[in-house]
Amino acid sequence: MRLTLFTIILFISLTGMSQTGRETRIDSLESALRTAAHDTTRVNILSELARSYGGIDSLKCFENGFKAIALSKKINYLKGAADSHINLAGGYLDYFDVENAKKHFKIGNDFADKLIAKDSSTQNMKIWLRGQYNLGVAYGYEGNVEKEIAYVSKTIPIAQKMGDKMFVANGNTNLAIKYNNMSRFDKAYEMFKISQEQFKEIGNPEDIIYHSLSFATSLAQMDSLDRMKSVLDIAKTNLDKIPNSFYVGLYYGELGFYYGRSGEFDKALKALDRSSEYYKDHKSNYYFKLLYQRYADIYDKMGNFKEAKAYTLKYINFSDNEHSVNDKIGSYYKLAKYEAGLNDYQQAYNYLKGYVTALDSVRASELENDMQELEIQYKTATKEKEILALKNEKSETALALEKKKSQNYMLWAIASVLALVLFIGYYGYNSQLRKARKKEQQQESEVSLLKQEQQKQLFLAMIEGQENERKRLAIDLHDGLGGRLSGISLNLSKLNKDEPKEYPGAKLKKVMKDLDDSLTELRTIARNMMPETLFKFGLKAALKDYCSSRTGSDTKVTLQFYGTEKGIDLNQQVTMYRIMQELINNAIKHAKASEILVQFIRDINKVDITVEDNGIGFENEDRTSIVKGMGLSNLKTRVAYLNGKLEFHSEMNEGTTANVQINLDAT
Repeated sequence: MRLTLFTIILFISLTGMSQTGRETRIDSLESALRTAAHDTTRVNILSELARSYGGIDSLKCFENGFKAIALSKKINYLKGAADSHINLAGGYLDYFDVENAKKHFKIGNDFADKLIAKDSSTQNMKIWLRGQYNLGVAYGYEGNVEKEIAYVSKTIPIAQKMGDKMFVANGNTNLAIKYNNMSRFDKAYEMFKISQEQFKEIGNPEDIIYHSLSFATSLAQMDSLDRMKSVLDIAKTNLDKIPNSFYVGLYYGELGFYYGRSGEFDKALKALDRSSEYYKDHKSNYYFKLLYQRYADIYDKMGNFKEAKAYTLKYINFSDNEHSVNDKIGSYYKLAKYEAGLNDYQQAYNYLKGYVTALDSVRASELENDMQELEIQYKTATKEKEILALKNEKSETALALEKKKSQNYMLWAIASVLALVLFIGYYGYNSQLRKARKKEQQQESEVSLLKQEQQKQLFLAMIEGQENERKRLAIDLHDGLGGRLSGISLNLSKLNKDEPKEYPGAKLKKVMKDLDDSLTELRTIARNMMPETLFKFGLKAALKDYCSSRTGSDTKVTLQFYGTEKGIDLNQQVTMYRIMQELINNAIKHAKASEILVQFIRDINKVDITVEDNGIGFENEDRTSIVKGMGLSNLKTRVAYLNGKLEFHSEMNEGTTANVQINLDAT
């Protein structure tokens, strides 16, 4: 994430501090447009003007882009249509309008596909490459890194065949940055080394500096400080070749970061001072925000909480006022630490409250969004099943009616020949047929009522399950987390009231431990509400995590997982997880079990789930009254959703065994 931020900062810095060359080119294009004699020439110039005004003047960028598109359409100029749509999309991307950028990239790429199908010249292939590459970049702006990598990877081999070394080097650097952001550091390092050699072969100092600064930031994330310094030295060597380069501020900012990580704080501050001096006339530059954060980190490590606090406040109050919730959470926590270090415990408490409130807001929002998404998925799946069932029923009815219609035609043909002989028989047959139809309609009506009643029961069970889960969450938050936070508040208030003469290290340490315990409890509640491990690592990992969390001094939960969850739909995995979660909770809460065995056995398309405990058990005649208190309706609803079977086997003081059998082909 830090490398993505650095790359965006680098892009903004370059576009904000290197306008002179572009303005000269714009003047030349405007002059050429006034003397252009042919419409195709006008399209090419308008399209290039749209590209050149990107990031400088949005009005002129879009005005020239749309003029180029309109004129291309009028004269049926395929190359102009492809180029102008792609350049207009680039303008939208310069102003972070990703939706419009993607829209025009896709239109331009369609035209480019048709263009190279007719003429795959180098000039046309460069338009195609630019459109495909930048559509990937647009997906990257949305956070879809895998799709961006797919588009960039598709363009690099083609550019390599064309001999476009600069495109290939930039493409490999971009891939390296994306792999780094995905924490695939081995792959990122490999791609950076490849592009480093390619930029070295090209020999342009500015390109080598750009690559080196990006590479150095990645190496910092890999904790490879020695290599980071050697790459920064390459950047410095090439900086010396370009007097007054706009990379100077960025270089010293990264050098300060390196010294800060290496523990050489005096050198780090001097380097950051040089970077700040470079940007002193551009204090609205986004890079200042990163510099404030680095100053704060270094002063924090030096134990100078006063300066660390000052720079953190500058960071959080930066003029762009664009901070993620995680930024605020991290800043509040650090400010609380600094205020405590400065013995201002009241202010430390206030920042801690802000930290907890922001953190709680994020968790609650994430949980609510995940619950809504699951509910929508469930309703969608149920609706699709209903539609499929209705279609099948309609087809069967149509076939039956067609068959009966054919029989009627045949009877009418026979009746026309043997009217007198078969009149009585025909009348009797027709009467029986009406009765059969009436009976069939009655049966269909009864089946429909039964289906409606069953659906109503399933819906009520689902609502009841949701309400019970919400009540449980409210109780956990009120009784558990609420009590802990109240205790933290009282302890901090007492610290402030007592006005200790000496640093209350032990008491503050206890408060911080209570806060950590509160956060642990919040994560436990969140895990119970929504198994995040399941979505990231699969059913086996989620079950292992949950069984481990329920194992304590009084209860041991053992998981035996045979087979794999691969190929099982995510909704089905979530439902299986909830079934086993409910059975484990019942064994602990109702059966008072000290040992619980959980088995998951997958054999091709059959799944057997067994939860066995050594609890108090129950007699068969008491089963109905007991399982009502064990959430049987919720269990039945989830098992029914998987078209499975649920059975209980139990004896008093002999424990209980619950078996669930699921046929994946039937779900």
